[in-house]
Order: sequence, then C-alpha cells, then structure tokens
Amino acid sequence: MNYLRCDTAGEFLNSLLQSSIFTSLEGQLNDICSKIRSAKLVQLMAPADLDGILALAQLEAAFLDNSLHYRRRVLPPRKHVARDHVHELPEVDGLVIHIDPFQESRSSVDISENYIHLSPISVEIKVGTSNNLHHGAVDCVAICAALSAILAPEGNRVRKQRHMVIAGSWLRQNMESNYDPVMSLLRDHLDTEGSIDVRPLPEVPNPAPGLIPGLPERMLKRLSKSWEGMDVDARSSAISELVLPALRETGMSTMRLEELIWHRILIPGVETDIASQLHLVSSNWPEDVDGAKVHASTIADSLIANGHL
Repeated sequence: MNYLRCDTAGEFLNSLLQSSIFTSLEGQLNDICSKIRSAKLVQLMAPADLDGILALAQLEAAFLDNSLHYRRRVLPPRKHVARDHVHELPEVDGLVIHIDPFQESRSSVDISENYIHLSPISVEIKVGTSNNLHHGAVDCVAICAALSAILAPEGNRVRKQRHMVIAGSWLRQNMESNYDPVMSLLRDHLDTEGSIDVRPLPEVPNPAPGLIPGLPERMLKRLSKSWEGMDVDARSSAISELVLPALRETGMSTMRLEELIWHRILIPGVETDIASQLHLVSSNWPEDVDGAKVHASTIADSLIANGHL
C-alpha cells in the first residue's frame, strides 16, 4: 500500500505508513488488521471523551467503508479519572477493540485472541536527514487512522477524516513540552500531501476566541485586515506585539504557543482551524456520564459524516 487517493482531482495522499512515525509499528498494525478482517463481529469501545471519539471515528469510518460487521460501545468518560483506575469492560461476543487514550504510553499494542487494547505507543523517530533519535508517543487517533488507512485505503469516509489524524497529538500533554516530534512530523506529512493548509493566525478566517489567554482580540482583527499588505519584517514585528500580552499571562509551552501563532492547521474549505474546533467542542462537553456518552456518540456521527467537528 503506497498511496491513498484524495477526493480532489488528481491529488494523492501519501500512506501514513510512509512516515517514520509508524516504522516500528507497521508489523503490529498489519497484525491487528488481519484479526479485524477475520472477525465475524468487532466491538469498538472508546470512552466518552473527545480523545476517544476522535480515534473511534477514524476506525468506524473504515469499518463502514468496508461493510465490516461491528458495534459501537461508548464507555464512561475517563479524562478526569486516575490513570491507574481499572475500568471493567462489558462482556460481549466477538473481537473487542478497546481504545484507551489516557493510558501511559507503552512499547507495543496489547493483542490477544479476542481483545486488542489500543493505547499511546512510545516510539523513537528520525527527523529529516539527521541520525539523531527523538522520543515521542503515537496517540490513539493516529494509530486508528493508520489502521483505517490499511483497512480502507480508498474509503470515502476514511479520506474525509484524513486531516483529523493530527487532532490527538494536539490534545496530548506532549504538546506542553518544547518539542513533540510526532506532532511536527504529522503536520508536515499532511501539509506536504495537501490534506491541510498551515497558516499564521492572522490568515485564519474564524479562529476561536479565548484559545490563547491574554491575546488582544481587537488587535488581532486589525492585524488580520492589514496582514496581506505587510512585508515579512512588518508581519514579524506585528506578531511580536500581538503576542506580548499573552506571554505575560499564559502558561503555555513554547511549542503550543508557536503552533497557535504561526502554524494554525486549516482544513481546505473550512474556516475554523482544527485547534479552534477542538477548543470549542471541549468547552461544551457535558460533565455528567450519561450526557457525555450521548454527546460523544453524536460527535462521532458528525465526524464520520462531515470529516470535521
């Protein structure tokens, strides 16, 4: 499998497995796909948190594209539960795929006869031509997207969600460090193939307010209006002035702040960037268990149908 065909005429999507992120995982991913193809019924389980539903939607899209027999089971939310808390899964028939995005990263996927436990996986990555190894973690959204790319490389629903591959990396705490190689490589991969547009904040048509604490929104609006006529030096100076109040207030990592200022990720044809979409959806997530489960299932349906939040 070398390429995924894109919806836009004449364009191709490079296989996610071509990225060095998945070099050490390819064998495990293929083993999981073999078990899925041979299963009479697959039970897809994920917690009623945005992280889990983003991953679930990636896999479910491939199942629908391939007409595979499955059932969706949305579990109670886990985001605010201790990581060592053991959640009992319902007893069901068939192959269980348990998406568990809040687990500590592991060295491999837990695979047994009728159970696959998907959690973040630690990887060593080479970036560019350098021989230096960088340590990172591949989140559940990216893992499920890679599985979907193997299962349904020509699937319409899989292609529609391609750009959301990066959403799990954005939500993970790794972004609070000063460099996340997985996030950077995924962004560059998607940008190169044309699945996303990477733009500085003043070029984003509809960014969510409040995403950067302390950022003067009126100043941003004025800058956006004059941005096109400014040269490189003027833009750099204006951005520095814009961000200064936020630097005094925010506790964001350097990487997260730089991504929000210089590398906003836009889906072609959608005016709200991915970071803004995630921020807005997270802000409106129900707190109670039953409400969260219903809401999560609705979000999954929307992702599969529209490809974005």
